[in-house]
Amino acid sequence: MKLIEIFFFISWIVILISSYDVAKRKKFNALHFLVFIAFWAWLLLFTVFPNIISYIWNLFWIQRWIDVFVYSSIIFLVYFVLILLRKVEINKENITNIIRWNAINNSSKKKIFWEEVFIIPVYNEWTVVSKVIKEIFDNNYKNIILINDWSDDNTIDKLKKYWNNLILLNHDINRGQWAAIETWFEYVRRYSEANYVITFDSDGQHSIEDVKKFKKIIKENKNVDVFLWSRFLRESRSNISFHKIIILRLWILFTFFLSKIHLTDTHNWFRVIKAKTLNKIKITIDWMWHASEIIDIIAKENIMYKEVPVHIKYTEYSIKKWQKWINAINIALRMIWNKFFK
Repeated sequence: MKLIEIFFFISWIVILISSYDVAKRKKFNALHFLVFIAFWAWLLLFTVFPNIISYIWNLFWIQRWIDVFVYSSIIFLVYFVLILLRKVEINKENITNIIRWNAINNSSKKKIFWEEVFIIPVYNEWTVVSKVIKEIFDNNYKNIILINDWSDDNTIDKLKKYWNNLILLNHDINRGQWAAIETWFEYVRRYSEANYVITFDSDGQHSIEDVKKFKKIIKENKNVDVFLWSRFLRESRSNISFHKIIILRLWILFTFFLSKIHLTDTHNWFRVIKAKTLNKIKITIDWMWHASEIIDIIAKENIMYKEVPVHIKYTEYSIKKWQKWINAINIALRMIWNKFFK
Protein backbone atom coordinates (compact mmCIF):
# COMPACT_ATOMS: atom_id res chain seq x y z
CA MET A 1 0.00 0.00 0.00
CA LYS A 2 1.37 3.41 -1.00
CA LEU A 3 1.92 6.17 1.54
CA ILE A 4 -0.91 8.31 0.13
CA GLU A 5 -3.27 5.33 0.33
CA ILE A 6 -2.32 4.82 3.98
CA PHE A 7 -3.05 8.52 4.62
CA PHE A 8 -6.50 8.29 3.02
CA PHE A 9 -7.26 5.04 4.84
CA ILE A 10 -6.52 6.70 8.19
CA SER A 11 -8.62 9.73 7.13
CA TRP A 12 -11.47 7.37 6.24
CA ILE A 13 -11.35 5.79 9.72
CA VAL A 14 -11.25 9.24 11.41
CA ILE A 15 -14.26 10.46 9.40
CA LEU A 16 -16.15 7.24 10.16
CA ILE A 17 -15.54 7.57 13.91
CA SER A 18 -16.38 11.31 13.86
CA SER A 19 -19.57 10.69 11.92
CA TYR A 20 -20.68 8.01 14.36
CA ASP A 21 -19.93 10.26 17.34
CA VAL A 22 -21.83 13.23 15.89
CA ALA A 23 -24.78 11.02 14.90
CA LYS A 24 -24.87 9.47 18.38
CA ARG A 25 -25.15 12.96 19.91
CA LYS A 26 -27.94 13.76 17.42
CA LYS A 27 -26.08 16.75 16.01
CA PHE A 28 -26.58 15.72 12.39
CA ASN A 29 -29.13 17.17 10.06
CA ALA A 30 -30.01 15.48 6.76
CA LEU A 31 -27.60 17.58 4.68
CA HIS A 32 -24.67 16.97 7.02
CA PHE A 33 -25.40 13.24 6.96
CA LEU A 34 -25.39 13.06 3.14
CA VAL A 35 -22.17 15.07 2.87
CA PHE A 36 -20.39 12.87 5.40
CA ILE A 37 -21.57 9.65 3.75
CA ALA A 38 -20.57 10.88 0.27
CA PHE A 39 -17.09 11.92 1.37
CA TRP A 40 -16.63 8.76 3.46
CA ALA A 41 -17.61 6.56 0.49
CA TRP A 42 -15.32 8.55 -1.81
CA LEU A 43 -12.30 8.01 0.45
CA LEU A 44 -13.07 4.31 0.81
CA LEU A 45 -13.37 3.83 -2.95
CA PHE A 46 -10.19 5.76 -3.67
CA THR A 47 -8.22 3.92 -1.00
CA VAL A 48 -9.27 0.37 -1.90
CA PHE A 49 -9.78 0.68 -5.65
CA PRO A 50 -7.55 3.49 -6.98
CA ASN A 51 -7.52 2.01 -10.52
CA ILE A 52 -11.31 1.99 -10.66
CA ILE A 53 -11.30 5.69 -9.78
CA SER A 54 -8.94 6.39 -12.69
CA TYR A 55 -11.19 4.39 -15.03
CA ILE A 56 -14.24 6.42 -13.93
CA TRP A 57 -12.45 9.72 -14.62
CA ASN A 58 -11.52 8.52 -18.10
CA LEU A 59 -15.19 7.92 -18.83
CA PHE A 60 -15.73 11.64 -18.28
CA TRP A 61 -12.61 12.63 -20.33
CA ILE A 62 -10.71 13.58 -17.19
CA GLN A 63 -7.09 12.55 -17.48
CA ARG A 64 -5.85 13.77 -14.11
CA TRP A 65 -8.19 12.33 -11.52
CA ILE A 66 -6.14 13.90 -8.73
CA ASP A 67 -7.33 17.34 -9.88
CA VAL A 68 -10.93 16.36 -9.28
CA PHE A 69 -9.99 15.02 -5.88
CA VAL A 70 -8.26 18.28 -4.95
CA TYR A 71 -11.21 20.37 -6.11
CA SER A 72 -13.65 18.13 -4.27
CA SER A 73 -11.57 18.43 -1.13
CA ILE A 74 -11.58 22.22 -1.39
CA ILE A 75 -15.38 22.23 -1.70
CA PHE A 76 -15.62 19.95 1.31
CA LEU A 77 -13.33 22.21 3.35
CA VAL A 78 -15.39 25.28 2.41
CA TYR A 79 -18.46 23.43 3.60
CA PHE A 80 -16.76 22.72 6.92
CA VAL A 81 -15.74 26.36 7.26
CA LEU A 82 -19.40 27.35 6.88
CA ILE A 83 -20.32 24.84 9.59
CA LEU A 84 -17.66 26.30 11.91
CA LEU A 85 -18.87 29.84 11.23
CA ARG A 86 -22.36 28.74 12.17
CA LYS A 87 -21.03 27.20 15.39
CA VAL A 88 -19.33 30.49 16.26
CA GLU A 89 -22.58 32.33 15.56
CA ILE A 90 -24.54 29.98 17.81
CA ASN A 91 -22.03 30.56 20.63
CA LYS A 92 -22.39 34.33 20.23
CA GLU A 93 -26.18 34.00 20.36
CA ASN A 94 -25.94 31.89 23.52
CA ILE A 95 -23.69 34.48 25.20
CA THR A 96 -26.14 37.25 24.25
CA ASN A 97 -29.05 35.23 25.64
CA ILE A 98 -27.26 34.83 28.97
CA ILE A 99 -26.58 38.58 29.11
CA ARG A 100 -30.23 39.26 28.18
CA TRP A 101 -31.66 37.02 30.90
CA ASN A 102 -29.36 38.64 33.47
CA ALA A 103 -30.47 42.11 32.38
CA ILE A 104 -34.16 41.21 32.68
CA ASN A 105 -33.88 39.21 35.89
CA ASN A 106 -31.88 41.97 37.60
CA SER A 107 -34.33 44.69 36.57
CA SER A 108 -37.18 46.09 38.65
CA LYS A 109 -39.70 43.90 36.74
CA LYS A 110 -42.31 46.64 36.81
CA LYS A 111 -45.63 45.90 35.18
CA ILE A 112 -46.50 48.29 32.35
CA PHE A 113 -50.18 49.18 31.95
CA TRP A 114 -50.19 52.33 29.82
CA GLU A 115 -51.22 52.53 26.17
CA GLU A 116 -47.68 52.78 24.83
CA VAL A 117 -44.11 52.23 25.96
CA PHE A 118 -40.94 53.76 24.56
CA ILE A 119 -37.90 51.55 24.21
CA ILE A 120 -34.60 53.38 23.86
CA PRO A 121 -31.08 51.97 23.34
CA VAL A 122 -28.23 53.76 25.08
CA TYR A 123 -24.54 53.33 24.45
CA ASN A 124 -22.29 56.23 25.45
CA GLU A 125 -25.01 58.84 24.85
CA TRP A 126 -24.61 60.96 27.96
CA THR A 127 -24.42 64.24 26.01
CA VAL A 128 -27.89 63.84 24.46
CA VAL A 129 -29.95 61.12 26.15
CA SER A 130 -31.09 63.23 29.10
CA LYS A 131 -32.71 65.77 26.77
CA VAL A 132 -34.49 63.03 24.82
CA ILE A 133 -35.95 61.46 27.97
CA LYS A 134 -37.03 64.83 29.36
CA GLU A 135 -38.86 65.62 26.11
CA ILE A 136 -40.77 62.34 26.27
CA PHE A 137 -41.84 62.91 29.89
CA ASP A 138 -42.71 66.57 29.24
CA ASN A 139 -45.21 65.39 26.63
CA ASN A 140 -47.01 63.23 29.21
CA TYR A 141 -45.74 59.85 28.09
CA LYS A 142 -45.20 57.69 31.16
CA ASN A 143 -43.33 54.56 30.16
CA ILE A 144 -39.73 54.31 29.03
CA ILE A 145 -37.71 51.11 28.96
CA LEU A 146 -34.09 52.07 28.56
CA ILE A 147 -31.30 49.59 28.06
CA ASN A 148 -27.76 50.56 28.83
CA ASP A 149 -25.63 48.46 26.48
CA TRP A 150 -22.57 48.61 28.75
CA SER A 151 -21.80 52.32 28.36
CA ASP A 152 -18.40 53.29 29.68
CA ASP A 153 -19.01 57.06 29.84
CA ASN A 154 -21.27 59.19 32.09
CA THR A 155 -24.56 57.90 30.68
CA ILE A 156 -25.73 56.19 33.88
CA ASP A 157 -24.89 59.24 36.04
CA LYS A 158 -26.89 61.47 33.71
CA LEU A 159 -29.93 59.22 34.11
CA LYS A 160 -29.97 59.08 37.92
CA LYS A 161 -32.57 61.82 38.27
CA TYR A 162 -34.99 59.70 36.20
CA TRP A 163 -34.51 56.43 38.10
CA ASN A 164 -37.96 56.43 39.63
CA ASN A 165 -39.64 56.86 36.25
CA LEU A 166 -37.46 54.66 34.07
CA ILE A 167 -37.27 50.92 33.66
CA LEU A 168 -33.54 50.40 33.27
CA LEU A 169 -31.96 47.23 31.90
CA ASN A 170 -28.19 46.74 31.86
CA HIS A 171 -26.18 44.56 29.50
CA ASP A 172 -23.03 43.33 31.24
CA ILE A 173 -21.22 43.29 27.89
CA ASN A 174 -21.85 45.46 24.84
CA ARG A 175 -23.84 43.37 22.36
CA GLY A 176 -25.02 45.95 19.82
CA GLN A 177 -28.36 47.47 19.01
CA TRP A 178 -30.04 44.23 17.87
CA ALA A 179 -29.46 42.62 21.24
CA ALA A 180 -30.72 45.72 23.04
CA ILE A 181 -33.93 45.77 21.01
CA GLU A 182 -34.60 42.05 21.53
CA THR A 183 -33.98 42.50 25.29
CA TRP A 184 -36.65 45.23 25.36
CA PHE A 185 -39.00 43.04 23.34
CA GLU A 186 -38.55 40.14 25.73
CA TYR A 187 -39.17 42.41 28.72
CA VAL A 188 -42.38 43.66 27.10
CA ARG A 189 -43.47 40.08 26.37
CA ARG A 190 -43.05 39.20 30.04
CA TYR A 191 -44.11 42.26 32.00
CA SER A 192 -46.07 44.64 29.79
CA GLU A 193 -49.77 45.01 29.16
CA ALA A 194 -49.20 48.06 26.95
CA ASN A 195 -50.78 48.03 23.52
CA TYR A 196 -47.95 49.55 21.51
CA VAL A 197 -44.16 49.63 21.57
CA ILE A 198 -42.28 52.62 20.15
CA THR A 199 -38.64 52.19 19.18
CA PHE A 200 -36.94 55.54 19.69
CA ASP A 201 -33.33 56.65 19.26
CA SER A 202 -31.38 58.28 22.08
CA ASP A 203 -29.37 60.66 19.88
CA GLY A 204 -32.12 63.25 19.33
CA GLN A 205 -32.84 62.65 15.65
CA HIS A 206 -36.38 61.35 16.24
CA SER A 207 -39.17 63.83 16.96
CA ILE A 208 -41.78 63.48 19.68
CA GLU A 209 -44.18 65.30 17.35
CA ASP A 210 -44.14 62.29 15.02
CA VAL A 211 -45.11 60.05 17.93
CA LYS A 212 -48.14 62.23 18.63
CA LYS A 213 -49.44 61.54 15.13
CA PHE A 214 -49.51 57.78 15.51
CA LYS A 215 -52.63 57.66 17.73
CA LYS A 216 -54.71 59.17 14.95
CA ILE A 217 -53.09 56.87 12.39
CA ILE A 218 -53.81 53.81 14.56
CA LYS A 219 -57.50 54.69 14.82
CA GLU A 220 -57.66 54.86 11.05
CA ASN A 221 -55.70 51.58 10.59
CA LYS A 222 -56.79 49.20 13.34
CA ASN A 223 -55.82 46.13 11.33
CA VAL A 224 -52.18 47.25 11.00
CA ASP A 225 -49.66 45.56 13.34
CA VAL A 226 -46.46 47.44 12.50
CA PHE A 227 -46.06 51.08 11.51
CA LEU A 228 -42.79 51.76 9.70
CA TRP A 229 -41.77 55.39 9.62
CA SER A 230 -40.37 56.50 6.26
CA ARG A 231 -38.05 59.38 5.33
CA PHE A 232 -39.04 59.19 1.66
CA LEU A 233 -42.81 59.60 1.57
CA ARG A 234 -44.23 62.83 0.18
CA GLU A 235 -45.00 64.39 3.57
CA SER A 236 -41.65 63.39 5.07
CA ARG A 237 -38.87 65.82 5.88
CA SER A 238 -35.23 65.00 6.43
CA ASN A 239 -31.86 66.64 5.98
CA ILE A 240 -30.27 63.36 4.94
CA SER A 241 -27.23 63.60 2.67
CA PHE A 242 -27.31 62.72 -1.03
CA HIS A 243 -24.84 59.82 -0.82
CA LYS A 244 -26.85 58.33 2.06
CA ILE A 245 -30.00 58.55 -0.08
CA ILE A 246 -28.26 56.64 -2.89
CA ILE A 247 -27.21 53.85 -0.50
CA LEU A 248 -30.72 53.60 0.98
CA ARG A 249 -32.32 53.50 -2.48
CA LEU A 250 -30.08 50.62 -3.46
CA TRP A 251 -30.96 48.91 -0.20
CA ILE A 252 -34.66 49.18 -1.04
CA LEU A 253 -33.99 47.16 -4.22
CA PHE A 254 -31.96 44.59 -2.29
CA THR A 255 -34.70 44.21 0.32
CA PHE A 256 -37.30 43.69 -2.39
CA PHE A 257 -35.09 41.05 -4.04
CA LEU A 258 -34.44 39.19 -0.78
CA SER A 259 -37.71 39.60 1.15
CA LYS A 260 -40.18 40.32 -1.67
CA ILE A 261 -41.47 43.38 0.17
CA HIS A 262 -41.50 46.86 -1.35
CA LEU A 263 -40.84 49.76 1.02
CA THR A 264 -39.80 53.36 0.51
CA ASP A 265 -37.42 53.22 3.50
CA THR A 266 -35.83 50.04 4.85
CA HIS A 267 -33.38 51.20 7.52
CA ASN A 268 -35.29 53.72 9.56
CA TRP A 269 -35.33 52.48 13.17
CA PHE A 270 -38.35 54.57 14.14
CA ARG A 271 -41.25 52.08 14.48
CA VAL A 272 -44.53 51.56 16.30
CA ILE A 273 -45.43 47.91 16.88
CA LYS A 274 -48.45 46.27 18.47
CA ALA A 275 -47.19 44.58 21.63
CA LYS A 276 -48.97 41.31 20.82
CA THR A 277 -47.13 41.19 17.47
CA LEU A 278 -43.79 40.87 19.29
CA ASN A 279 -44.51 37.15 19.69
CA LYS A 280 -43.89 36.85 15.96
CA ILE A 281 -40.86 39.17 15.85
CA LYS A 282 -37.75 37.68 17.41
CA ILE A 283 -34.46 39.24 16.35
CA THR A 284 -31.37 37.05 15.94
CA ILE A 285 -29.04 39.04 13.68
CA ASP A 286 -26.47 41.12 15.53
CA TRP A 287 -25.41 44.74 15.46
CA MET A 288 -27.14 47.13 13.03
CA TRP A 289 -28.44 44.42 10.71
CA HIS A 290 -31.61 43.80 12.67
CA ALA A 291 -33.59 46.38 10.64
CA SER A 292 -33.40 44.11 7.59
CA GLU A 293 -34.31 41.05 9.65
CA ILE A 294 -37.45 42.72 11.01
CA ILE A 295 -38.57 43.48 7.44
CA ASP A 296 -37.84 39.90 6.45
CA ILE A 297 -39.95 38.64 9.38
CA ILE A 298 -42.81 40.97 8.41
CA ALA A 299 -42.80 39.48 4.91
CA LYS A 300 -42.43 35.88 6.09
CA GLU A 301 -45.13 36.08 8.78
CA ASN A 302 -47.52 38.14 6.63
CA ILE A 303 -47.65 40.83 9.30
CA MET A 304 -49.83 43.80 8.35
CA TYR A 305 -47.71 46.93 8.02
CA LYS A 306 -48.03 50.53 6.93
CA GLU A 307 -45.43 53.18 6.14
CA VAL A 308 -45.89 56.55 7.79
CA PRO A 309 -44.09 59.83 6.92
CA VAL A 310 -41.58 60.99 9.50
CA HIS A 311 -39.47 64.09 10.13
CA ILE A 312 -35.88 63.13 10.91
CA LYS A 313 -33.41 65.76 12.04
CA TYR A 314 -29.79 64.79 11.61
CA THR A 315 -27.48 66.71 13.88
CA GLU A 316 -23.71 66.90 13.73
CA TYR A 317 -23.67 64.43 16.62
CA SER A 318 -25.92 61.84 14.95
CA ILE A 319 -24.14 62.16 11.60
CA LYS A 320 -20.84 61.22 13.24
CA LYS A 321 -22.45 57.95 14.34
CA TRP A 322 -23.48 56.92 10.83
CA GLN A 323 -22.09 53.66 9.64
CA LYS A 324 -19.65 53.65 6.75
CA TRP A 325 -21.10 52.78 3.36
CA ILE A 326 -18.98 49.61 3.26
CA ASN A 327 -21.12 48.29 6.11
CA ALA A 328 -24.03 48.08 3.68
CA ILE A 329 -22.11 45.33 1.89
CA ASN A 330 -21.52 43.54 5.18
CA ILE A 331 -25.22 43.78 5.99
CA ALA A 332 -26.15 42.39 2.57
CA LEU A 333 -23.80 39.42 2.98
CA ARG A 334 -25.12 38.77 6.45
CA MET A 335 -28.72 38.84 5.25
CA ILE A 336 -27.88 36.35 2.49
CA TRP A 337 -26.15 34.12 5.05
CA ASN A 338 -29.13 34.33 7.39
CA LYS A 339 -31.58 33.63 4.57
CA PHE A 340 -29.90 30.62 3.00
CA PHE A 341 -27.37 29.12 5.42
CA LYS A 342 -28.73 29.66 8.93
